[in-house]
Amino acid sequence: MRKVDEEKGVILPMVVILMLALTLTGLAFLSAAVLEHDLAMREVHKNKAFYLAEAGLERTLGNLDGDFENGNRDWTVGEINGLTVGGADTDGWRVLQYGNPPYESDLGDGSYLVKLKYVDDDEMWIRSRGTVEGIPRTVQIYAKIVNVSPWNNAIFAGAGMTAETVIEGNARIHGSVLILGDNMGSEDFALDMSGGGGMTNNYEVGLPDGMPLELAAKVAECPTTAFNGETVESLDAMLRVKQGKVSLSGIATVGEEDWMGNSFKETVDGVYVSDGYGGNQGELNVYSDNGTGTPYDLGDAFEFPSLLGPCPYTDSFTGLPYDTYLEYLQDNSLHIPADSIPGNQLCQDLAHFDASNEHGSITWDWDDVEEKGILTVDGIVYVEADSLILGQKPFKETIIYSGRGTLVVAHTASDDIVGDIVVHADLLPDGTYDTGGGFPTVNVLGLIAGDMYLAEPGDSHLYMTGAFYAENQIVSARQNEIGGTFFSNHFDMGSQVPHIYQVPELAENLPPGMPAPDPIWRIITRQWSELPS
Repeated sequence: MRKVDEEKGVILPMVVILMLALTLTGLAFLSAAVLEHDLAMREVHKNKAFYLAEAGLERTLGNLDGDFENGNRDWTVGEINGLTVGGADTDGWRVLQYGNPPYESDLGDGSYLVKLKYVDDDEMWIRSRGTVEGIPRTVQIYAKIVNVSPWNNAIFAGAGMTAETVIEGNARIHGSVLILGDNMGSEDFALDMSGGGGMTNNYEVGLPDGMPLELAAKVAECPTTAFNGETVESLDAMLRVKQGKVSLSGIATVGEEDWMGNSFKETVDGVYVSDGYGGNQGELNVYSDNGTGTPYDLGDAFEFPSLLGPCPYTDSFTGLPYDTYLEYLQDNSLHIPADSIPGNQLCQDLAHFDASNEHGSITWDWDDVEEKGILTVDGIVYVEADSLILGQKPFKETIIYSGRGTLVVAHTASDDIVGDIVVHADLLPDGTYDTGGGFPTVNVLGLIAGDMYLAEPGDSHLYMTGAFYAENQIVSARQNEIGGTFFSNHFDMGSQVPHIYQVPELAENLPPGMPAPDPIWRIITRQWSELPS
């Protein structure tokens, strides 16, 4: 009996220890389950807070858009679409007053608070904080009112009725590019760049791949913007391709990697390419504030404006209808017979001014002392010819122009024949921008043709400024340096790395008679980011 009692005395503590161990293990599992549940719920709350922050951004962008549609393009007036904007804190942030104080808007399980920080009257930062169960997440974005007119680009391309590559070659494009890619398939290349070609977001004046000092003196300075805590030069460059791929090979890039401490912005503001990228580098060579996954964003805002229809054209000032835009130009211009304008004294007798003609004038004055001629064009001048040659080949001439005018080369005997323009000379405004004679606010020249040849084999490299429109194609055969906008269906940039520099002020200072002159305003966003909570 004593042995049995001894065994019972041993078993009881073991059972107690075992039960205690099981209880502790159960409590540990329960604690882990509770902790895991809390972590899971925290993650749920974090995700909900993020979506609420995004909802605050979207609601605010919607209100900005509504305000914009009502004609307000000044965001500093203290009101956005009927909502009050509060006073600025020490960092310049202002609460957009949704609801009652503290102006947090309830939604679902949480709320969001939106703040605005003005950069200018047409650009601002938007910061939205979503909160769920005390857990915040904050996102912010940069918004700006932008004129997306075809003329607010370095290059605007249609593509016409073929599937040929729209822009091909080693061109250096400083500024925005917009390609409609009409009738192109999703595997066709709308933009094919290689070698030393590429797109940049600044002028880089005086640098090896930048704007020469002689050209920089003639045009408006590159605008500036705030980016990554710096004030830097920026053309707000964007690449938009509605149809067709973008091919990048070798060292050709869209934008460049951002470097702190210099005076210009390297990355482009955005790329909007629906059909993706190709080439041996493709999207690896794209440096954009919005990545590479955003499709074309302008919908059917416009189509390529042909001189020859098929749509009729109505003069927005007089209300008069015309079968084609070319017919409008014919009826609202000074007509002259000419086939060439040399850049020397041989052209001193060119004077086609008619005081009774309200539409345009053209004169040429030669200065023997300075040995230069001034071509003055005002209004629309219609040159009745198969082609117009500016400058003489192979001489390196310079044509200095003044006034605000446009040269159109076409026949009048037929409504479907547009002439060509061939340029063999530098084409520059009289004076410099700093002295009040620069491009495009004082002196600006427009050229309208079927095909346009800016230098040919055997010519020297040329410097030009202007608004260049061609119904079919623009060919830049040499290493030209050109400020302004190329506007055509196709482009041939050759193999010698020509440079085209967008001049943003051109879009609102066009010479008369250029197709698609009206601004098209949109609210553009970039630099989306999430801030630390």
